[in-house]
Amino acid sequence: MPLLTSTPDTLQVGRFALHIVTSQDWPLEQSLSMDDDVIRWTLFPPHLSDELARYRMTRAEEARGESLLARYTVWDSGDVLGTAGISATVDGAPELFYALLPSGRGRGAATAATRGLSDWALANGFPRVALRTIYGNTLSEAVARRARFRPVRTEQQRQRGSMVKMLYWTRSARDAAR
Repeated sequence: MPLLTSTPDTLQVGRFALHIVTSQDWPLEQSLSMDDDVIRWTLFPPHLSDELARYRMTRAEEARGESLLARYTVWDSGDVLGTAGISATVDGAPELFYALLPSGRGRGAATAATRGLSDWALANGFPRVALRTIYGNTLSEAVARRARFRPVRTEQQRQRGSMVKMLYWTRSARDAAR
């Protein structure tokens, strides 16, 4: 189900700025794919070639045009820290995601991006927003909690050929008011 409203080109979330990705952001995509923690704790594909990194950024632009996805670069004081985004899902609850470079971790960027994107979604008519973390990723679980998400269930999902246990989190307008 597509996102029902247009996503902003930029979003200021505290001291962090989110800017919609462009095809020119492919080096960031490639850098994220080379990071061991991103590979371990996300569904991000590992070791992208220049060509595949370019393709993924071009595809992100196309998916936004189809209202399926809005993916952003995350910035702090002129430094790019990683990416975050929101995607359409079959059940209608948009799902958030993020991946940060090592230099972007521990600054509050993931929490700010997650809270900012979920605030935007809830303010634009979505009754709830979701995200998934790989079970045992205590840092991402802490991000979800700080962004006022609540764990709802566990599920299994394929990660590079193996099934992994995931925590499924949601945030509703009621959670946002707390």
